[in-house]
Amino acid sequence: MKLTILMDNHTEIDVYYLGEPAVSYWLETEGKCFLFDAGYSDAFLKNAEGMGIDVTKAEAILLSHSHNDHTGGLQPLLELDFPKNPKLIAHPHALLPHDWKGMEIGSPVSEEELEEKLQLHLTKEPVWLTEKLVWLGEIPHTLDFEPAYAIGTVEKDGKKEADYIADDTALAYVGAKGLSIITGCSHAGICNIIAYAKKLTGVEQVQSVLGGFHLFEVDERAKETIAFLKEERIPEMYPCHCTSFAVRAALHAVSPVTEVAVGTELEWN
Repeated sequence: MKLTILMDNHTEIDVYYLGEPAVSYWLETEGKCFLFDAGYSDAFLKNAEGMGIDVTKAEAILLSHSHNDHTGGLQPLLELDFPKNPKLIAHPHALLPHDWKGMEIGSPVSEEELEEKLQLHLTKEPVWLTEKLVWLGEIPHTLDFEPAYAIGTVEKDGKKEADYIADDTALAYVGAKGLSIITGCSHAGICNIIAYAKKLTGVEQVQSVLGGFHLFEVDERAKETIAFLKEERIPEMYPCHCTSFAVRAALHAVSPVTEVAVGTELEWN
């Protein structure tokens, strides 16, 4: 599998792509292409064009969760001419209204608008995209140090309730050397994600982890996370997006971290 970072918070010196606090990845595997998350604006599309990537060839558009730093680019994406209507795979909560302190932080495009150009597949269950690549679906919270937490509210059937971000998910690729796990923000907990990916695939060895960990301080949750990752002995660690420098530095002390940025290409067999 080849993965190209179309959008991240970080850019490289003398590599002139756009960056923003958001995520978008382009995946090519087993003769198919997938877009995982759509950034905050149309910037990921400009980057893709500069990289020679045609996102309209995507077999499916995959969402890690609802927040607009992952769904904000859906509107300009829908304005493109797709040769065929790709699937959009997401949790049923991912297209509901999400609010934080009076601000709408969910998808700017409604379910009805998306249905006009995409084949919606909303599910809590895992979806095998190829023989080796799986969208994990709803992640169970099995580790005590990574309980669910709320960010704002979600509106269901006209009623608002605390949003515990049940829609947060990730991808796992079964490679020759083990699992490669790709996350958006890991609101479900990066360790919960790893544990579930291992259980779902039956593969114990994790080769690489890429994505946001949603950790900003080296607090107790971060320390427990770092201790878990140390025990996993993961050869390739690429924390990015919503992972602070302090947390990345603390993780690097026990499990070497490699920096990534917009335009980075990674390959796994």
